[in-house]
Amino acid sequence: MNKMKLYINYFLAVVFGMAFLPSCNDNEIEYNKGEEPLKLFVSNNQMALDIRMSNKDALVFSWTSGSNKGTNSAITYTLQIDRQGNNFDRAASIDLGRRVYTHKYTHAQLNNLLLDEFGVTPETSANLEARVIATTANETIEDQISEVVSFAIQSYKPVTSTLYLIGDATPNGWSADDATPMNSISGEPGGFIWSGLLSNGEMKFITTLGEFSPSYNKGDDDNTLVYRDSDDQPDNKFRIETAGNYKVKVNLIDLTITVEESQGPRFNAIYFVGSFTGWSFEPMVQDVTNPFIFKYGRDLPWTPDGEFKFATQAGSWDNMYHPTIERAPYTHSLVTMDGSGDYKWVMTEVECNKAYKMSLDITEGAETFTMMPFTPYPMIYLVGSATPNGWDIGNATPMTAIDGDPYTFTWTGTLAEGEMKFTCDKQGDWGGAWFLASENGLEPDGQEQQMVFSAHGDGGNDRKWNITSAGNYTIILNQLTETVSIIKN
Repeated sequence: MNKMKLYINYFLAVVFGMAFLPSCNDNEIEYNKGEEPLKLFVSNNQMALDIRMSNKDALVFSWTSGSNKGTNSAITYTLQIDRQGNNFDRAASIDLGRRVYTHKYTHAQLNNLLLDEFGVTPETSANLEARVIATTANETIEDQISEVVSFAIQSYKPVTSTLYLIGDATPNGWSADDATPMNSISGEPGGFIWSGLLSNGEMKFITTLGEFSPSYNKGDDDNTLVYRDSDDQPDNKFRIETAGNYKVKVNLIDLTITVEESQGPRFNAIYFVGSFTGWSFEPMVQDVTNPFIFKYGRDLPWTPDGEFKFATQAGSWDNMYHPTIERAPYTHSLVTMDGSGDYKWVMTEVECNKAYKMSLDITEGAETFTMMPFTPYPMIYLVGSATPNGWDIGNATPMTAIDGDPYTFTWTGTLAEGEMKFTCDKQGDWGGAWFLASENGLEPDGQEQQMVFSAHGDGGNDRKWNITSAGNYTIILNQLTETVSIIKN
């Protein structure tokens, strides 16, 4: 046997032998960690948390690896934090996995831990303890527990993460259920911004949909906010004297507000583009109550790519709005136009083959995207003094569904002079869902008009169409695109 055959036989023997060796799970293997005891360190033994630094690192825990007693067994780590004196009976435990030797808390995370987990009163100091536990995959080795480290943290009083405009100057009036949401400002704790149309009237801010309290009201002047959490406190409001486009910016920490007239949105046309359109550009609808918002509703059939983004000019791939991460799910709300990668929203096959409504807010510095599946209402009804059954909502006039199209309804008949709107569910208490006119007293012009949808009654602004000429009419309403044509025959 020559040397080449010997080498080949030796190689085959090694490979064959390795095939019958017991397999090793890499998750259970780790190099010898020596005999150094497990020790925990904290970056600061006493500190006051700062709401203005809520997204910045506040505290860092670090620890040594501990020992696996020369077994090469993997070690996993658990960090425990509790109030001093609790003996870790009610500890917050964080499972950190393998080869992790630090754990950070931002000011906001640590503040939430104090308030939510340990019941610490805001703006007070709490004495805490921490320890780390090292568990070895080799069950013959007992868990290692570090010595306890003690530290004291002073909490702060958090501000709301949501804020809404409310008032007869705002798009949705005084309805707390349909108050107009503001956008939080990235990188500015307590900061919110909104741009859009304001009418002549009053406004203030609420923190929770459906709740008039707590609220932020006018303080000592037009640039100052005051927090109001009781009906006994003054209910002063901000006044808008001239209707127009405005940018409203507030900071709930500094209790400041600026209301400035704006020139309107950067773009007056936005296009939906992606694999669902064959990469053609489909125009979105500019919201009639807020020109910074563009809406789009359609069925999304499954395509292999399932991708989309938004263009600012038909046929142009420049200046496109896209998500801030690659292959973003449709629930991802953060939007940018910084050109950092050709990112797109991506739909899975399970998510497709159904209808969605989308909304893109292009307010500069607070761009957001929302997208929700849409289930059509089974019937739409006419209500109002111009309709055959008047204001009798229990006997509201039904429209006719189009076969094969669950979104489009039609009606032909006689309308009198008077008012009209559309109810989606004919609730007797008038608190159901409605399609309203874009402004109260709007006269139909026979063309397609955008409607305003309200899921909770009339939204505080009872916008109705005004029929000024009695006669025979045909109405075509699409609840997916939120458009209606009221045509005199």
